[in-house]
Amino acid sequence: MTTAHRPTWKAAVGRAQEGAWSTGGKPSLQSSARDLAAHTKLKFRTGPQASALGDRRSEALKESLLRMEEAERQAESNVRRFLRMGRDQLLLSENGEKAEEEGRMKLLKQTADVDEEGIRARYDDEDEDGDGKGGGWSDLEDGPAGEGTLSDQSDLDASDDDHDSDLDSDDEDEEAALQAELAKIRAERAAAKAREDAEAAKEEQAQMEEAALMGNPLLNSASASSSGRLKRRWNDDVVFRNQARGEPDQNKKRFINDTVRNDFHKRFLNKFIK
Repeated sequence: MTTAHRPTWKAAVGRAQEGAWSTGGKPSLQSSARDLAAHTKLKFRTGPQASALGDRRSEALKESLLRMEEAERQAESNVRRFLRMGRDQLLLSENGEKAEEEGRMKLLKQTADVDEEGIRARYDDEDEDGDGKGGGWSDLEDGPAGEGTLSDQSDLDASDDDHDSDLDSDDEDEEAALQAELAKIRAERAAAKAREDAEAAKEEQAQMEEAALMGNPLLNSASASSSGRLKRRWNDDVVFRNQARGEPDQNKKRFINDTVRNDFHKRFLNKFIK
């Protein structure tokens, strides 16, 4: 096995060799201290950590015992309270029955001499059964006065019906006028939208025709006459570009091997930074 992946040979001297190639293939009974097990026993908490853990456990046990004692005391107090409440209710019920009996006897003594016939005669409701003898009250009066009242009531009802019909007709007229106005507004909006669409289509057609005419450099004589040559790129005159060929319009061209002092750097600063 190769050891080319190991950083140095000195770092692996104290370890067991793979394959025992240094001893001729015989495994060695000796082992390095680096290969022995370092931790063979489980460590337990000691000192402050163990004491803190024991304190927490004792506190938890104490709290649980206190809660159990409190629950036991609460249950005993509830039992005593229920027993006391039952005894009090029993006493109250006995006293209430006695008081009720005494009140009933007192009421019988007070109503022993009451004249029942006189009370029945005084509050008799037979005159209200509908025989008409007791002079009952009525909404309508007998005689011609009542007839006049009925005729007046019918006239009032007729006038109310006429008024309602007039109001309905007015509402229908107003609704028809509103519908006509709404239809007129819709027609005006539709006409305006159609006019705008036509203008937009016409303008788009004109732009397309102009683009078609200007897109051909042979037909675009005006642009050809105005600009004698095409626009160059921003990096056409860099230092290390087009060194083998010279341009006829550049009479004086020099080479400065410095990115800060060359002509391209100066022109770039004057164009974009200045």
